[in-house]
Amino acid sequence: MAHTVEAHENACVPKRGEPFRILEMPFSKAENIVDAAIVDGKVIVDKDILGDEQVLYDWPAVYVLDNGKKAYVGQTTNFTRRMGDHGRNDEKRGFTRANLITHPEFNQSVIIDYEHKLISLMAADGKYELTNKNNGWDECDFFSRSIYDEMFEDLWEELRGIKLVDKTIAEIENSEVFKYSPYKELNLDQKVALEKILSAVLDAQKTNRALCEPIVVDGKPGTGKTILALFLLKMLKDRAADKDDELFGKRIFLVEPISSIRKTVKEAVGVIPGIRKKDIIGPYDLVKLEYGLTTDGHPGIDICIVDESHRLKRFKNLGQQNSNYMQKCALLGMEAATTTQVDWVLKTCKLPIFLYDSRQSVLPSDVEHHTFSDRLGDSFEHPIMLDKQMRVKGGNRYLDYIEDILKEKDPIIQEFPEYELCLHKSFASFNESFVEHLEYAELTRMVAGYGWKWNSRDDDSRAKTDIHIDGIDKRWNSMTENWVGEGQEDEFYANEVGCIHSVQGYDLSYAYVIFGPEICYDKQRQAIVIDQVRYFDKNGKRGSTPEDVDAFIRNIYYVLLTRGIEGTHVYVYDAALRKYLSRYMDVVD
Repeated sequence: MAHTVEAHENACVPKRGEPFRILEMPFSKAENIVDAAIVDGKVIVDKDILGDEQVLYDWPAVYVLDNGKKAYVGQTTNFTRRMGDHGRNDEKRGFTRANLITHPEFNQSVIIDYEHKLISLMAADGKYELTNKNNGWDECDFFSRSIYDEMFEDLWEELRGIKLVDKTIAEIENSEVFKYSPYKELNLDQKVALEKILSAVLDAQKTNRALCEPIVVDGKPGTGKTILALFLLKMLKDRAADKDDELFGKRIFLVEPISSIRKTVKEAVGVIPGIRKKDIIGPYDLVKLEYGLTTDGHPGIDICIVDESHRLKRFKNLGQQNSNYMQKCALLGMEAATTTQVDWVLKTCKLPIFLYDSRQSVLPSDVEHHTFSDRLGDSFEHPIMLDKQMRVKGGNRYLDYIEDILKEKDPIIQEFPEYELCLHKSFASFNESFVEHLEYAELTRMVAGYGWKWNSRDDDSRAKTDIHIDGIDKRWNSMTENWVGEGQEDEFYANEVGCIHSVQGYDLSYAYVIFGPEICYDKQRQAIVIDQVRYFDKNGKRGSTPEDVDAFIRNIYYVLLTRGIEGTHVYVYDAALRKYLSRYMDVVD
């Protein structure tokens, strides 16, 4: 029978003061070690030299191979044997240098963790193009992990010192390339989802059916749907490039319906081997001969991963895209009025994988929940679930709390010790706090509901403003594509106010959310109400019932209030609504 053994109070913990050993050597010599020691950083082949050979033959280590342009990161408990293996591998023969990294307190769990950290950070650092695949990445805990995490920060600075990497960890972690990197450790939820998806993918390859049962992954904001999508894309693309794999030659694409996210992801994966920018496509690309459209009517894409699928469109309020939408439907032999982009996916892809969250549908043009259910059937009704919160430090409890507040369920007042949630009495206080947070957390952004006209839309002078509150003037986002990222390069953009279309799908350090004049509190009815006259997103309300617009606007605020990683600060334009929300949030002057 298994039983628990408690660690002794004097159990060995790593000593942070112990130095790392980083040994650099030509790869041509490292691969041919027979008996050697490391002396002054050089490999000396001499079986009579003793003292340091343990780090070569019998000690946990991580290593980096490089040739000045490309790099490969690995871990081993026998460096000599591992270099011999690499020396016989055609893919590794192009490397010219081996960098061995070891420490007296290393163990197997630590080197696996450090390998993953190095791959994830070096891929986004950009000094080298990494050649690693991303299979086998599982999140796990181990003894004294927090201390080893601190030690890794010291190691990274040492690697910067020897010019093996360039940027600081903080710089990398604030970059879009890092946030959208497929080199990530998966949590248990994501791992289970990945295994279910891979099983379904492999089963589908054994059938001769033109279309396979769709796969649906459902998760709230911040549960890692996009991370899973990119991880899956990288893994499947690597397998499709392997002549010995059953997925060899399969055509695999990622559909990103939100144009701003699509542009950001394209740029992020541009440095990832095995993924091309043109592997990231929009829904309209599905109906092109180079992608999903074929002359014989059969699907042109084998596996299609659809991220943010709740933002796929139907034929309603499409504005300038109306004509294009009808043309695409005609090419597929479908009537625009009864066709959605879900139908496009099902027509052009043999095996579609939808990542979905009904709580993030924010426009009348978005495909309705019941249509997903009708088209996808049992797969939609019984999806693969992602539950673990990865973005908001307030966790799922915070997301549920926000949802209950917006739906007026009068939730029990909650506190979030690890998360800043507060309501500002004045806009001056709100704005001052925003400026302070932006100083040290550069992904802090101010966002709002569409309660003001976009007068500055065509203003290139940067002089016009749109939002005027208590003598303070603000301007709407000058762009929708990559507005969050552009704010890291230009503080002008960082000080603008983003609308829903500029921030959906993005992570923010701190979200400063303005409840605009379109959402109010009716004291007589004792209810939150929507003033459609003061809601200025024309495509967000044209042809919709008041009930639908009400639901869309509440969803918009749900999305805005779930962007912040570290915290959410709130200002409410309507005084009555401000007083109502003060029941549920700490109020600051």
